[in-house]
Amino acid sequence: MEDILYFILVAFISYFIGTINFSKIIAWNSRRKDITKIGSHNPGTMNMLRSFGFGLALATFVAEVVKVGLTCFIFKLIFPQYDQIIYFFAGLFLMLGNDFPVWSKFKGGKGVACIAGIFLFSNLWYVGLAWFVVCFVLLILIDIGSVISFTYIGGLTIAYTIFVWLSPVYCDVFSPLVTAIVVTSIVWFMFIITLIKHHGNISRLFKGTESHVDFKGKIKKFFVHKKGEVIIDEEYVENQKPEKEIIIDPNNKDEKNENSFNKDEKND
Repeated sequence: MEDILYFILVAFISYFIGTINFSKIIAWNSRRKDITKIGSHNPGTMNMLRSFGFGLALATFVAEVVKVGLTCFIFKLIFPQYDQIIYFFAGLFLMLGNDFPVWSKFKGGKGVACIAGIFLFSNLWYVGLAWFVVCFVLLILIDIGSVISFTYIGGLTIAYTIFVWLSPVYCDVFSPLVTAIVVTSIVWFMFIITLIKHHGNISRLFKGTESHVDFKGKIKKFFVHKKGEVIIDEEYVENQKPEKEIIIDPNNKDEKNENSFNKDEKND
């Protein structure tokens, strides 16, 4: 009974932490924009990349990774007797909170950054980091976000499944076999949920209409700009009132003479 209560508590806390969406927070605080009303309307890293560029997309991804990974890691420290089971159990509900937030009528992100956070803080963090670098390069070359998302989470899911079964994770409460079965089930369940959330992307891939993100161009724009180029915030431009225009009629001789007189007067 005590075990069940612990897991209910972890599920409850993890879900509501997962509903904290950093793409919404960052988009609003940096651009005063609602990310759910622009681009693909999805509050996730890829829409941040398409709508606001590499910098804010990277900030969103890192924030989500730390939020999810750190929460899982803390629960693992609080309940060490459950080890990887409690770790991935918390990760699952963090992802459910992100993908189906109760505050937004259960319309949320697609969970890629959440899964990245879970694996980057897990026992297999070095594989998660190396695979992230590989997929980062692949995104530059292939430039289709959904393909790289599937490649990334699919690779991590397979890698951790192999890891759990070849190097049994011991748990004080459950046997290595039960632990491996539970962890594998959770990992693959998260993968399936992510695929379901990407059903629109999958459909467009089969039709050949999936859009590119111009990842290379956005990185270049973030790190490089022409010497002397002034970067103006889009909010500043949108909120400016147009200046009153002075229109001079070339046929109006009086006005031309008056302008000429004023010019000569200033020069004097």
